[in-house]
Amino acid sequence: MDNFDQSYKVLQVFHRLKETMRQKMEAQCGEMNLTGPQGMLIGILSHFGEMKVSDLSEKMGLSNSTVSGIIDRLEIQELVERRRSTEDKRVVFVNLSKKGSAKIKMHFKSFGEYVSSAMKSATQEEMEKIVQGFEILDQVITRSNQINNQKE
Repeated sequence: MDNFDQSYKVLQVFHRLKETMRQKMEAQCGEMNLTGPQGMLIGILSHFGEMKVSDLSEKMGLSNSTVSGIIDRLEIQELVERRRSTEDKRVVFVNLSKKGSAKIKMHFKSFGEYVSSAMKSATQEEMEKIVQGFEILDQVITRSNQINNQKE
């Protein structure tokens, strides 16, 4: 198999995995009456805790105004709360509300259980190969990005 065929195979496998995970996440979000971006924002807050809107925007790869709109809709559902900085009134922090925390614990736990359950069918050797494969892919892409950035 030449380099192009191998690269194509990597893309195919990656796309299939991404699609499977996306479908599962959409099902989880649908159960919570959330859109994909809303679920992503809730997941980020659940993992990192209170964050500035600008930091959320950066993590999500979306503009501040788009993220603010997502936050508006989540506030209406009482899943998140905004808080202005006492030091700088221009800075707005966002955190999960009590209702949001309870909801995410209940629903997103099942996604983690889904992944964990899927991984239980793998042998120890397979798990090590999976982790090693992802680490190698990450290293190759990082190295390629560094080379491309040096050329610019």
